[in-house]
Amino acid sequence: MNKKRIVLGFIIVVVLLCCTAFFFRNQVEDDQTVATVNGEPIRASEFMLIMNNNYVAKTYNYFSNKYGVKDYKDFWNTVYGNEKPIDYAKSLALKEWIRIKSEQILMKQYGVVSDMTYASFLNELEKENNRRKTAVANNQVIYGPVEYSEYQYFSHEFTNQVIELKKNLAKEKFKLTENELKAAYEQLKEEYFRESYDIKVEKISMKKSERSDEVMRDLHKNLQKADSIEKLKSVDKDIAVETQTLNETTAKTDYDVNPQLLTEAQKLKVGEISDIIDENNRLTIIKTIENKERGIQSYDKVKEQVQSRILDEKYEDLVQHIIKDAKVKVVDQVFNRLSVKQ
Repeated sequence: MNKKRIVLGFIIVVVLLCCTAFFFRNQVEDDQTVATVNGEPIRASEFMLIMNNNYVAKTYNYFSNKYGVKDYKDFWNTVYGNEKPIDYAKSLALKEWIRIKSEQILMKQYGVVSDMTYASFLNELEKENNRRKTAVANNQVIYGPVEYSEYQYFSHEFTNQVIELKKNLAKEKFKLTENELKAAYEQLKEEYFRESYDIKVEKISMKKSERSDEVMRDLHKNLQKADSIEKLKSVDKDIAVETQTLNETTAKTDYDVNPQLLTEAQKLKVGEISDIIDENNRLTIIKTIENKERGIQSYDKVKEQVQSRILDEKYEDLVQHIIKDAKVKVVDQVFNRLSVKQ
């Protein structure tokens, strides 16, 4: 009997040890390499930082919209159609990291950063958060949060580093002559550098209701027959008539609050009538009273914008070239074990 107990106990210990070994073998350590881009490693911790913050919610939305997923139990490893959520999220995160590493390689090449490792980033994050806490304790002014999260600081630093990289590239690689800038301006001016719009419209509108569609359709027909908006405002007590000006002063509100109305107004010539616009829980018809000719801004006024646009295009071409030629090696035994907490 004692022998049986000893043997049974031995078997249990062996099983437990095997289970423990299997468990730890399947855990991914933060400093393990998920992939390399031109020899530069992507560590598990930084890979998951981007995946968790940028692609978890996006993956839920994608599978909900495409496959109608509503039950998220065992979501990440369930196959829907021929797609698995964890694979979808990891592929998107890997694609972004290939771009990030490509840009970081350029940053190192052009003197923006000297150390692009994640360990160095975490060290800088700790220093910055300590500096902020000390400043607050000493009643000093700081901008931004008292303490950055990893993702906040990564986004903040990376954005600033890209700006610095573009400046360095402009000095060293993308030097633009005056003739090149003027030639670019000539190509771009019609589409990008017109003066701000200046439009005045008569507007007749009605809050959406069970009968608003029919009322506004009838009004539209009558306006097409040359009836005036002023004459038609007495047709229904719920109809509102007003004159509205759209110009540089109102631009922010126009784009934020009335984008459809603005789009219609920009299409119309003086005296023309819009289709019925469904926006902000109102049905609206507009008639253009004035639409001033939009001139083109002078080269001197928009020179910096021209330069910025050309530099952005050249920068994107350069990054895409590096991505295309990048030697990406995925460490399958690590990449395949990455997971999202349910």
